[in-house]
Amino acid sequence: MLLVSQVMLWVAVIALAVAVLALARQVGVLHERIAPVGALALGRGPQTGEAAPRLTVRTLAGSSVEIGGPLPGRALRLLFFVAPTCPICKSLLPTVKAFADSEKLDLLLIGDGELDQQRQMAERFAVPPERFADAPEAGRAFQVAKLPYAVLVNELGVIAAQGLVNSREHLESLVTAHEMGLRSVQEYLAGRAPTSA
Repeated sequence: MLLVSQVMLWVAVIALAVAVLALARQVGVLHERIAPVGALALGRGPQTGEAAPRLTVRTLAGSSVEIGGPLPGRALRLLFFVAPTCPICKSLLPTVKAFADSEKLDLLLIGDGELDQQRQMAERFAVPPERFADAPEAGRAFQVAKLPYAVLVNELGVIAAQGLVNSREHLESLVTAHEMGLRSVQEYLAGRAPTSA
C-alpha cells in the first residue's frame, strides 16, 4: 500500500511539472505576440521629425524659457504637459522626474489651469519653479488634446518623439523610438505587421 501511494505521488509530481512547463511555454508565446507598450502618437499638430513650434513661455519662477530652436549644451528636452486637475498627471509626475534624471533629459513641465493650483502642484511634487511653465499657448501650439502628454525635442529643436503617456514604459518608448529613428512605436509595429495577400 505504501509503495502504491509513493508511485502515485511521483506520478502526480511529474504531471504537475509537465503542466507547469507547458504553461510557462504558453506564457512565452503570448509574450512574443503582445505588442510592445508605447506612447500613443496622436495624428494632430506638429509631427515627429518636424521643427517644434518656437515659443517663449513664462515659468512659475518668473523667468522665460524658449521652446523650440536649438538647445545649447543639452541633448534632449522632455516637455511634459500636465494640469492640476489631471489625476493621472499627478500619479505619474514622480516617475517622470525620476525618468528624466536617469536619462539625463532636460525636463520642462507645461501646465494649464489656475496658476495657484499649478504652484501647489509644483510644491507638492518638489518641481523647481523654473522647470514648470504656465503655458496653455504651448498646449495649443502642439495641439495637445489629452493629458498627460509628452514631447521629446532633440538638440536641434526638432520633435524626436511624442505621445500620450500613462506609465514609465510609455516614456521609455519615446526615447527608444528616437534612438531607433522611428516616429513612434506604432510605426515600428506597422512595419512588422505581416502583409496580407
